[in-house]
Amino acid sequence: MTVPVPVVDAPDVLVAVPARDEEDAIEACLAAVVAALEVARTTGRVARVRVAVAAHRCRDATAERARTLLRASGLEHVVVDDERSSTVGEVRSALVRAALRTAPGLEVDRTWLLSTDADTVVGPDWVTGLLDVAARTGADLVAGFVALDGWRPDRHAAAAYDEILQAGLTAEGHRHVWAANLAVSAAAFEAAGGFPSVVHGEERVLAEHVAAAGGLVVGSLSPVVMTSARMPGRAAHGLGDLLRRLSADDGVAEAS
Repeated sequence: MTVPVPVVDAPDVLVAVPARDEEDAIEACLAAVVAALEVARTTGRVARVRVAVAAHRCRDATAERARTLLRASGLEHVVVDDERSSTVGEVRSALVRAALRTAPGLEVDRTWLLSTDADTVVGPDWVTGLLDVAARTGADLVAGFVALDGWRPDRHAAAAYDEILQAGLTAEGHRHVWAANLAVSAAAFEAAGGFPSVVHGEERVLAEHVAAAGGLVVGSLSPVVMTSARMPGRAAHGLGDLLRRLSADDGVAEAS
């Protein structure tokens, strides 16, 4: 067994994953999250870690599979059955608050909240990568980058999506914000009021609120996560809908 090497002032980390009828994807998602947390733990980059999953109005085995995998991982975790939230922003915010409320000793001023999605697979460097960017830049919110898994567009759709991505690139990184690859300090999250209860774009609004509250928002080209390009996606007006519209040549829509 590898013994973690503690780093002075290493933060606590809470990973939040909303899921709706994701029994086919949740195990791969959580296995990757667990692996990334283990890398961070064994290198002493984090202190306490906790994984939180929201099974939002699921009618399949998402919750059961999440509980089984997380129990086997040995990591601190909670799986919340959410039948009340009506928007994805509400699901995310309720999950974070429930996970913090049920974790005595997890202090807001030393905790980072990491967000991803159930149809996303993160890399082993995900946790350490996001925290490295935050430490290097002094960011209060770090937006990583997203690559698409399984999208086979024609050249017109590919060009349209590339145009959206390129429009958001900057000399230092990018201006996109994806909830599938996001880290925010718990203090900045609370100061910004959490994820807003909106149908889509909750991550962009959160980033705007963090900046408005005086926080620093940084978009980084690394780490990169792989997100499903399924059409349609689970969230209305989300990435899946954008890809569908581009593939149908319905015009370019707003991207994250």
